[in-house]
Amino acid sequence: MRTPKRLTALALLALSSAAGVACTPAADTSHTSATATANAGGLAPFVDRYLDGFARRHPSIAAGNGLHDHDALLDDFSASAIAAEIATLKTAAAELDAFRDSSLTLDERVDKRILAGVIDGWLLEQETLANWKRNPMTYASALSDGVHNLMTMENDDAPVRMRRIIGKLAGVPALLQAARTNITNPPKIFAERGLGMMRSASSMLTTDLAQAFAAQQGTPLMDSLLSAAAIATREIDAYTADFEKSVLPTASGEWKIGGDAVARRYRSEELIDVPLADLVALGERELASAQERFRAAAKRLAPNADPQAAWLTVRRNHPKRGEVVAAAQAIVDSLTRFVAAKNLAVVPKGERVVVAPAQPFSLGFASMHASPPLEKTPVKSYYYITDADSLDPPAQQDAWLERFNFASLAITSAHEAMPGHWLHSVHMRETPGKIRRIWIGLNPFPQPSSGQDGWAHYSEELVVEQGFMGGDPRYELAQLSDALTRICRLLSGIRLHTGEWTLAQAQACFERQAYVAAPAAKREAERGTYDPTYGGYFLGKRGMLTLRRDMQAAQGAAFSLREFHERVMKNGIAPIWAHRQLLLPGDTSRVIQ
Repeated sequence: MRTPKRLTALALLALSSAAGVACTPAADTSHTSATATANAGGLAPFVDRYLDGFARRHPSIAAGNGLHDHDALLDDFSASAIAAEIATLKTAAAELDAFRDSSLTLDERVDKRILAGVIDGWLLEQETLANWKRNPMTYASALSDGVHNLMTMENDDAPVRMRRIIGKLAGVPALLQAARTNITNPPKIFAERGLGMMRSASSMLTTDLAQAFAAQQGTPLMDSLLSAAAIATREIDAYTADFEKSVLPTASGEWKIGGDAVARRYRSEELIDVPLADLVALGERELASAQERFRAAAKRLAPNADPQAAWLTVRRNHPKRGEVVAAAQAIVDSLTRFVAAKNLAVVPKGERVVVAPAQPFSLGFASMHASPPLEKTPVKSYYYITDADSLDPPAQQDAWLERFNFASLAITSAHEAMPGHWLHSVHMRETPGKIRRIWIGLNPFPQPSSGQDGWAHYSEELVVEQGFMGGDPRYELAQLSDALTRICRLLSGIRLHTGEWTLAQAQACFERQAYVAAPAAKREAERGTYDPTYGGYFLGKRGMLTLRRDMQAAQGAAFSLREFHERVMKNGIAPIWAHRQLLLPGDTSRVIQ
């Protein structure tokens, strides 16, 4: 599953094998025929056509979903291509709406609603917010994420993936020219982060690419790949030098999108049609509740200590450098046994989470690289852990290892692996259709995170609730620390973009209310400027807990927690509204309470 990563190459955040493939997709005519013709054959063929068109327009995002027919392309960000995409999306929305619900199964009706929201989210993104005019991160991520996926995800043999990278790199000049033309006065924070990401893309091509395909050293294909990378790097370096000189000094654009746009994003991406004021009230209520539970857990651990002092003691209990990967594997195995013993879900025979040191070119703090459910053949999944760097000063190493304290490592592993993202991805192999087996978007694009990260966030609370490690309060403190951060994300995303909060006030929320250290709190607040709906983690968990309560009330003694979890996971990456419709057909209650 897609999870946040810290990469050396990313400061923040019809397959062609020909070396000179053009970067610009042909005009998208997937949806120009009459509705009756487009709908011929039912919803599934329509979905296939939509996804193929989407993959041609956004090949890097598609590859992360296991759709590889256009891996050798880069996104076309020219104004004409964006205009064509907007027209295509509007046509697709009309054709999708023409499907009569009476002719569809329950699964198809739910998929239709999800896809309609995704399309509306993309229209908001491309037509109204127009981040392609104001956010250079959009261009950097299209390049970096696309190449990085081909480096790390072994969905095909190395030579095949290398040729696709060569094809993708041929599109760099057009990508950068579009960025020069479109981006004139970005918000300062977008300009700074975009510049950093472009520089990291250059570093990735210069150093990481060769490491990713080290086994191909000395081959003619490797020479061609490195030559293409060198050419692309010169183009990127020239662009960043010009951007730093001519754009960055005067960058002063507005990053706030306003409350109406935030609400529309939640309606489209998450199918959450709840007034923002009510979401804020929910966040404040749950923030107070989580803080009270945090204080209570701290008191059980250290009755006479300040809660934050007790938490600091927990953070300092971590594996030594060189022992973090082994500690993570032991914790994951322990979580696996716990899930089985508590009958929380079935772990298919022969399946096991493999913990591995992060590759030199993919230094994630802790990230699950699970096989995308739409891969034709499942790719081997790895839970990557990055140990402290031996070259860093001892104090810096210790600060890094604090994040791997044994309690937090368990909660992170519950989120990323068991029973979170990894187990979810395994059960999603049985999800019907394709719509609920994809996550269509990357920040700052629309993405249904309440169904993906909401499940993983729910998993953190689940294992503590069910008594993992015998109810040791250290694990509850770790879980609540993460929960408080996610609630502050909800509040910040809304209040920043409605103008109620400044960045300093958002940072204060993370520092004072979620006990996040100042540097990390600053990064969390800044993320809210370009990811206004990052409250989806928290809202997804709240929706999952409410759905579980309502299912239990409806089924009474027949309710099975294991069956509930497995049905949710097999229903795929879906907004909570969709889960409620699938498990409680005809439900009309508020999704988030």
